[in-house]
Amino acid sequence: MSHQYGPSVYGIILRIVQNKETAEEVLQNTLLKVWNKIEQYDESKGTLFTWVSIVARNSALDTIRLKRYKAFDKTDSIEDSVSKVQAIYTDHSSIDVEKITKILDDKYKVIIDKLYLEGYSQSDLAEELGIPLGTVKTRLRKAISLLRENLKKDKKVYLGVFIISLLVWFVLCQ
Repeated sequence: MSHQYGPSVYGIILRIVQNKETAEEVLQNTLLKVWNKIEQYDESKGTLFTWVSIVARNSALDTIRLKRYKAFDKTDSIEDSVSKVQAIYTDHSSIDVEKITKILDDKYKVIIDKLYLEGYSQSDLAEELGIPLGTVKTRLRKAISLLRENLKKDKKVYLGVFIISLLVWFVLCQ
């Protein structure tokens, strides 16, 4: 399984944690969670890849939140900042979200970015943007619809299909 899904799942994790070493740790923890909790997978709710991706995303977000909590009064070292920048610009296995979301207006793109890449909840995002929660949900549905239509036209974007299925699953579970 790790050979099939490993690079894509690693790309999802790296996009969230923005540090190669942390991403590798989270990937290993994700694979252990999948192994230990495989009986929780329900194929009627989505593909195995979607489920593994959700476990990976949640693990990455948990790691980020834990690190933020531990480093509340601390600052990053120079080495951490440099490795984050290098991870963002040198890793080619991560998903090119900017390319996939370039068709979206800014009001939709900010929703996707904040919810799925920065780990905001819908209510936190509504508060930060100063818009009603219903508006956040409507814009999210519209963004997913626009992305789905665009990806139908461009069948070369295999990972884009994964992102759309992941986003749809999250919307349905909320």
